[in-house]
Amino acid sequence: MNKKVFIIDGSAFIYRAFHAVAPLTNSEGFQTNAIFGFINILRRLFKEQDPEYVAVAFDTRGPVFRHELYKAYKANRPQMPEELAPQIPFIKQVVEAMGIVSFEKQELEADDLIGSAAEVLSAQDHHVVIVSGDKDLLQLVNDKVIMWDPMNDRTMDREGVFKKYQVYPEQLLDCFALMGDSSDNVPGVPGIGPKSAAKLITEFGSLEGLYDGIDSLKTSKMKERLVDNRDNAFLSRDLIRLKADPEIPRHIEEYKLGSADETALKEIYTELGFSSLLKEIDSGIDIPSEGFILVNDQKLLKELIGELSQATILAIDTETTSLNVRSAQLVGISLSADRKRSYYIPVGHRGEDGLLIESQLSLETVTAALTPCFVSDTIQKIGHNLKYDYAVLKKNMGVTLGGPLVDTMIAAHLAEPLRRSFKLDDLCLDLGLKLTTYREITGGDKREDAFAYVAADKACHYSCEDVYGTLVLWEYYQELLDNNEQMSLFTDVEMALVPIIAEMERCGIMVDVDCLSRLAEEFQGRLQLLTHALPGAGQA
Repeated sequence: MNKKVFIIDGSAFIYRAFHAVAPLTNSEGFQTNAIFGFINILRRLFKEQDPEYVAVAFDTRGPVFRHELYKAYKANRPQMPEELAPQIPFIKQVVEAMGIVSFEKQELEADDLIGSAAEVLSAQDHHVVIVSGDKDLLQLVNDKVIMWDPMNDRTMDREGVFKKYQVYPEQLLDCFALMGDSSDNVPGVPGIGPKSAAKLITEFGSLEGLYDGIDSLKTSKMKERLVDNRDNAFLSRDLIRLKADPEIPRHIEEYKLGSADETALKEIYTELGFSSLLKEIDSGIDIPSEGFILVNDQKLLKELIGELSQATILAIDTETTSLNVRSAQLVGISLSADRKRSYYIPVGHRGEDGLLIESQLSLETVTAALTPCFVSDTIQKIGHNLKYDYAVLKKNMGVTLGGPLVDTMIAAHLAEPLRRSFKLDDLCLDLGLKLTTYREITGGDKREDAFAYVAADKACHYSCEDVYGTLVLWEYYQELLDNNEQMSLFTDVEMALVPIIAEMERCGIMVDVDCLSRLAEEFQGRLQLLTHALPGAGQA
């Protein structure tokens, strides 16, 4: 039965990913952009093509057989960037962990291996998709072989090759021999471009045919160059021609995509700081929800207050109608004094008719009950992006959080400043905890106040996960800050600024417009004086 096989030009995409993706680093400062870009190419392949058979070909380090033919082969190529070389082993580890077969061979380039595989598999009536943007590989295109470049979303079949080069793939090698390739330092014939090469090969049929009939050409600079560079033309063809490798895997089942090693992928992604990719691996454990309690009546609220009166630490998370603290209305509050129990108090959930649901407590009742705990100076308040919760509670309940404050987002930023993501979900996932996402809980609802329309029991699970995760993060970062001798900086400087910044964001900043106008005039005057003082100022 005929199969479709995808063969990826690994080395070419490594370079393209390195230059296409802005420099990225993990928490240790190790550059990871080529790895991340390459992985995204694989992800796109899996998403759009859903391959059952796939392989990756890599170049090897050191000279190849083409250097024996022509010592100056690729002599113009710059050295591999020093930031790229250490990334390549990780790329190969990812390929292996994804269950993708790969091959490389000393003295051969990836193009040769791709060509060998395409020839072997197409001869067995399998369909081959070469995943690359390398024009040299277009010589392989036939009725069973096409080329797809995911970075440009361009597919080339026989007619596509003809449209671009005015010759079919079987004549492309001879055209390229005349054109040469400056990027690989393949000489070709100077002055012969794609149009001239196509015209000559179409007229004479081949490189041999061209030189056998060279005398029929009119005297011209082009004829002179062709005659003078005959050896270079044939050398160039030998350099561009793909060499067959008899040891290439020959059976279709050797290209079958294997099962991904999620444990290995998790280790690699964690080391490289790829939080977004970690989310795609079902490796985090769900937070135990047995201790999640929905507080929607006076009895449960009284029990909660009794527990909080004995607390020394309190994790807080607010659910609202907006990320803008100046307009955000409170929908619910989650609280946890330890990881055994977490509570969610709905106050602003609405039905699809837009009206407040009945099975929740009023904001006034909740405010009266919680204010003593919130303002207490003896209870440590913990939150992720706590200044937002601080400002929301001040605006909606009129309370000011008292006691020592802890923001786990700031703690993470201080302890691990090179992280790319400080989101609660990503930080928890790095510690093995999988949280429900906002998109999952809102069902993709695009309304700004979407959370107000989430059922209270579902909101309870989501919000209680957040305070549970926040407590876990603080246990982790508290030790890290102590070990880094950063705790005094965290508590005395960073946390001292939280109330100040929260109030600034909530109230805004007063601007003296008259003073700014006077400063603008003063600066403009100084700028004119400095301009006139420049050498040559005022001369025509």
